[in-house]
Amino acid sequence: MLSEVKALVKDRVPFIAGIVVPVVQAARHQTSRRKIRRILKERGKVSVELGAGGKKGQGEWVTIDLSNACDIYWDLRKGIPFPSESVRKIYSSHFFEHLSFRQADAFLEECKRVLIPAGVFSICVPNARIYLEAYCKGAPLSPSYFVYQPAYNHTTLIDCVNYMAYMDGHHKQMFDEDKLLFVLRSKGFKNVRLRPFDPSLDLEARDYESIYGEAEKG
Repeated sequence: MLSEVKALVKDRVPFIAGIVVPVVQAARHQTSRRKIRRILKERGKVSVELGAGGKKGQGEWVTIDLSNACDIYWDLRKGIPFPSESVRKIYSSHFFEHLSFRQADAFLEECKRVLIPAGVFSICVPNARIYLEAYCKGAPLSPSYFVYQPAYNHTTLIDCVNYMAYMDGHHKQMFDEDKLLFVLRSKGFKNVRLRPFDPSLDLEARDYESIYGEAEKG
């Protein structure tokens, strides 16, 4: 009898989760919308870090991600929960490559929408060129380039490419300098350029593998 109950529960869990998870997320999104209204009332225009992982904002920054550890809990695949022209600056680090082509296109449109005129969009992505060149040159990279161990099989040299291209299913796109700048220009951003490492924004621990870009809303 006990085994039958366990089997029934096991069968029903995915069904129940399919109902409960969206309801819980919707409730969290409603709470986040109220919090955003309070923040805007207190501060006026804000600066936001999108795809911030699990950290709180400091100073002028408000962090957003699908994490209760952030200032704002939000699924950025559903847009950016700020009114149009309410954001002075946007920063995104090692998030863009986790979006599919269509998701990334919609994400950039949302960034343009919420930015004020001449508002700054700053982005950091991993440099796929490093891993592709290692494969083409037959020159293995040091283990420090493969910090996310679940994504690295370490069998043959092609795994340098597999690591960056797929990241155990987490990555959806690869970027080099040309691609990053092209994407920003194609979405109508102005003054698109590469920028140097910024210690006030960027993680020094990831500088060795990163490309930094910057642009303004036209």
